[in-house]
Amino acid sequence: MDEISDWLTSVVDMAPAWAVYLVVCCVVFLETSVLILGLILPSEAVLIAAGVAAAIGQPNIYVLIACACVAALCGDMTGYALGRYSGPRIQNSWAGRKFGAEQWIRAEERVRHNSYVTVPVGRWIGYVRTLVPIAAGMSEVPAHRYALATFLGGSTWATCVLLLAYVLGATVGVQLMGVLVIGLIGAAAVLVLVRWLVHRVQVRHAESGRLP
Repeated sequence: MDEISDWLTSVVDMAPAWAVYLVVCCVVFLETSVLILGLILPSEAVLIAAGVAAAIGQPNIYVLIACACVAALCGDMTGYALGRYSGPRIQNSWAGRKFGAEQWIRAEERVRHNSYVTVPVGRWIGYVRTLVPIAAGMSEVPAHRYALATFLGGSTWATCVLLLAYVLGATVGVQLMGVLVIGLIGAAAVLVLVRWLVHRVQVRHAESGRLP
C-alpha cells in the first residue's frame, strides 16, 4: 500500500489543476447529455477522486464545485433538449433499448407529475440521472420547471460528493486514493459480471418466450 500511496502522490502532484477541472466538467456533462456514455461514465468516482485531489494536490475545491454544478446543469439541459426534439429516436436506439420500455414510461410519468422530487432524487442514481433529462424533454415538462429542479438536484449532488471526498482526503490523505483505486477495480469487475448475468437472464427469457 505504501508503494501505491507514493505513486498516487506523485501522480496527484504532477496533475495540473486545469486538467482536473476539465475531466470533471467533461464527465459530468457527457453523462447526462449523451445517453450511451451515461451507461459507462463513472461520475461519482471521478468526483470522489477530484475531491481527494483537491485535498492533497493543486485543484481548488470551490472551483471544482462550481465546475461540477455548471456541467451538471448544462448536461441535463442538453439532454432535455435532445429528448424534446429527438426523444423517440433516442428511445428506439441501441442505448435506449437497454433501459427497457417500462423504465422510459415510468420515468416520463414521474417527471411529468412530480419534477421537484423525481429529478433531484434521480440525480443520485446512476442510470436514472442519465434517463431523466431525455424523459423530461419527451414528456414536455416546462423548461423553466425542469431547469430549477435539475439545478437543485445537480448542485446538491455535486457539492455533497465533492465535499465528502475533500474532507476524507484531508483526513486520510493519499491512503484513501489507494483504497479508491483498489475499490474501483473491484467495482468494475463486479459490474461486468452483473451485466453479463443480466444479459444471460434476458436472453433465456426471450428464448423461452419464443417457444411454442
